Amino acid sequence: MWGKVYTGFGYWDASAWILFFFIAAFFTLWLRSQGRSDYKKGTDQDEIYWSGNEVPEDGEDITVPASSAYWGFRKALEPFYKGLLGMHTGIATDIVGYYVIAVAFLAVFILLV
Repeated sequence: MWGKVYTGFGYWDASAWILFFFIAAFFTLWLRSQGRSDYKKGTDQDEIYWSGNEVPEDGEDITVPASSAYWGFRKALEPFYKGLLGMHTGIATDIVGYYVIAVAFLAVFILLV
């Protein structure tokens, strides 16, 4: 039932990938279960840590705009971002469409090369 996809660099065994993801899921759930059990919701443990300062009631005082937090990163990649802003419409289906096209291109490239 599970076939092997032969490429120029060996083969992909679908059952081996499924087994890998089951093992990874097991270890992830096991690691998650090792967490602390003394957490109490609705107490001081639920409060956010804001650099040791009192957390303001107004949420606007807490926020830091991304333009400030990532200024150097954005400045360094400004030409790249200008190209992306031209393509960005804000519609999720456009982004999913770009993703589907990229995955289809990579799949064809892998299967044909």
